[in-house]
Amino acid sequence: MSVIVKSATGEIYLFCKGADSSIFPRVIEGKVDQIRSRVERNAVEGLRTLCVAYKRLTQEEYGGVCQLLQAAKVALQDREKKLAEAYEQIEKDLILLGATAVEDRLQEKAADTIEALQKAGVKVWVLTGDKMETAAATCYACRLFRRDTQLLELTTKKIEEQTLHDVLLELSKTVLHYSGSLTRDNLSGLSTDMQDYGLIIDGAALSLIMKPREDGSSSNYRELFLDICRSCSAVLCCRMAPLQKAQIVKLIKFSKEHPITLAIGDGANDVSMILEAHVGIGVIGKEGRQAARNSDYAVPKFKHLKKMLLVHGHFYYVRISELVQYFFYKNVCFIFPQFLYQFFCGFSQQTLYDTAYLTLYNISFTSLPILLYSLMEQHVSIDVLKRDPSLYRDIAKNALLRWRVFIYWTFLGVFDALVFFFGAYFVFENTTVTSNGQIFGNWTFGTLVFTVMVFTVTLKLALDTRYWTWINHFVIWGSLLFYVVFSLLWGGIIWPFLNYQRMYYVFIQMLSSGPAWLAIVLLVTVSLLPDVLKKVLCRQLRPTAAERAQKNVEGKASVSATPSSDGPLLQDLLPQPRCD
Repeated sequence: MSVIVKSATGEIYLFCKGADSSIFPRVIEGKVDQIRSRVERNAVEGLRTLCVAYKRLTQEEYGGVCQLLQAAKVALQDREKKLAEAYEQIEKDLILLGATAVEDRLQEKAADTIEALQKAGVKVWVLTGDKMETAAATCYACRLFRRDTQLLELTTKKIEEQTLHDVLLELSKTVLHYSGSLTRDNLSGLSTDMQDYGLIIDGAALSLIMKPREDGSSSNYRELFLDICRSCSAVLCCRMAPLQKAQIVKLIKFSKEHPITLAIGDGANDVSMILEAHVGIGVIGKEGRQAARNSDYAVPKFKHLKKMLLVHGHFYYVRISELVQYFFYKNVCFIFPQFLYQFFCGFSQQTLYDTAYLTLYNISFTSLPILLYSLMEQHVSIDVLKRDPSLYRDIAKNALLRWRVFIYWTFLGVFDALVFFFGAYFVFENTTVTSNGQIFGNWTFGTLVFTVMVFTVTLKLALDTRYWTWINHFVIWGSLLFYVVFSLLWGGIIWPFLNYQRMYYVFIQMLSSGPAWLAIVLLVTVSLLPDVLKKVLCRQLRPTAAERAQKNVEGKASVSATPSSDGPLLQDLLPQPRCD
């Protein structure tokens, strides 16, 4: 970055600051060797360095600079290219003034946050504009690199000794040889029985990788580079320009795995990266608010990323996956009996349910329980998720919205619909006459099916709920009570604004029959039985990490509940209602 200033005496100066790799090639005077050694020493110590240079401009040179910049700014074609060429002509023949070194301390708990993300299966890449030595020291400080991590370099210095093709092949042989013979965790890159590798790449090397080859393709180098990165536990990209940060994110986003990318930054140079990622997070700090203003979410500290992803992100995904699939399930239960009914009514388009039930099923009878579930559910306590980041792996790679889970919900909805319809059909086949001689009609049959359905889908959600509060009880049992009260009022009163009431006394007549009560209890039990058996068997035979953690917490809580003279009883560590 350069500025042109005019002193009080009328002298014009151009001051330029930037990285040593950018400033030193433009310098013709100054203590270059001395300052270069100082910069390298400070970089090894983890300090962020910048070099400063200047040159004096005469009035004629200043006029030429203004004309050159103005011509480039008003160009209609290749404006960016002409501006870059103008900057190159102006920022040359500089006199080295000196260098600055600033200690950039890590934020509180930044190292713990990165370590937790790696344990959760999140692949962490660091994209920075710092020198390689400074960035490497920072990565060791924040535990991105460990003591036993073998660092692999893909830098300009290495490419000068060999060709880019040879360097990539050498790195791939080193890394992929071990990954092919031993096991590595593909999610996080953390190895179990093999050597950990960390890759360091600079901006110049990345430009060569992204640059199209002579035949017009660059996919070979990109795929080879991505294969190397997949086998590394961490990747450090240093000397990156803002546009190159966005290119890295785009390269990962459109790789063959199509991973979900998240970019977090605190400065204006991180905006392009934040905008390119699927999810952008801006840190509000001393760098300004440009990153926060262009992000999807803003946090005041980097440490908040841990709770944001591993706790709230975990809860959000579980809630949304249940919400989507439960809506599909309850509507399969709702529509499929009507489809079956057409085979028994001569395809006359006669509806199985009353119009009021058709309207209020998704609006009133079954809407509030799932809405509250999607806002408040906590299948594991917050403290457990914070303490064990590996629980995040249970939901990795869209685990709860895969085809296998979707097919299970579909099968469950079809099975329940068959139980509703044919169970009520066989009950009515033998008990079509009540004790007073009245005959059950098609509206009574439809009301019985609808009653069993409302109770089944509501109790299904109650079985899935693990975080119970008074609000859950009020909404779930209140929805069932509202359905019963509405049915009694809708069919028990002659409403003057209706021309006809086909449901008059239907619900009350149905409840006056003993077989109807037996059918409701029996069909609801049969409908819920497969899901209950599946939950019990999976929890015993193939429990998830969250279920194992929950069982451990329950075991510790039961042991701690033993009376002791040392102090009060320890409370259960399962999720409890929070006041905040």
